Amino acid sequence: MDTGICLITTAAVRMEPDHKREMVTQLLFGERFEILEQTEKWLHIDILRYHYHGWVARNQVEMTDQNTARSLERAGELVTGSHLETVTEAPSGNRFLLSAGSSYYANRDGKMSVNGKTYHYAGELLKGDNADGNNICRHALAFIHTPYLWGGRSAFGMDCSGLVQLVCKMTGITIPRDALVQANHGESIHLINESQPGDLVFFGKDEEEITHIGIIAGDGRVVHAHGLVRIDKIDHHGIFNETLKRYTHKLRLIKRVV
Repeated sequence: MDTGICLITTAAVRMEPDHKREMVTQLLFGERFEILEQTEKWLHIDILRYHYHGWVARNQVEMTDQNTARSLERAGELVTGSHLETVTEAPSGNRFLLSAGSSYYANRDGKMSVNGKTYHYAGELLKGDNADGNNICRHALAFIHTPYLWGGRSAFGMDCSGLVQLVCKMTGITIPRDALVQANHGESIHLINESQPGDLVFFGKDEEEITHIGIIAGDGRVVHAHGLVRIDKIDHHGIFNETLKRYTHKLRLIKRVV
């Protein structure tokens, strides 16, 4: 199977091979994929980490041969931990920002080499071995005020399930992309007063129609992406928006993933 990698800050993954069609998710720098089919300008991909399908423009990604793919696998995946930090590409000298949650495959000198290019990241790198509810909560709070973006999953814009998937990745947890499928993972917690920081909370009209997800932040608060990444109150009814003075989301499920 042919493979590829994203070597720009973010690349849009769309429902159909057309820039006007819905963006269903994003590839972040360093994220790898298998190619399912291709056209002259588009690739239909399976994102390796969480097996999500969509179409990405060829000119936003690079192909990787078997030797490169094996080299990246041997290096092992690290995850960028700094909210926004620069990476420098050699030999061009180009510098650009990476979001927290991007992937990075460091060699012995801390640099990443792909397809004749070398990248040096200036920020914190996470090994993905800190799976802990408090760490999930800590990473989520770092994204406060990030604008809402349907299909987004970076510090430049994210949706509710993108936020959750990204902060889980930063702690070494792999979960699916969409809230309805994320609801199938983890241990069920039956009462809101039994929840702990880092627990995932799901909302919707009923348990079969999950439409929103957030992260318990402790002290009766939830972090979620709704207009922007924000903190609101939560109780057994759901999310209460103090500005609007009403409940905006009805609580359906609580799951613990660590």
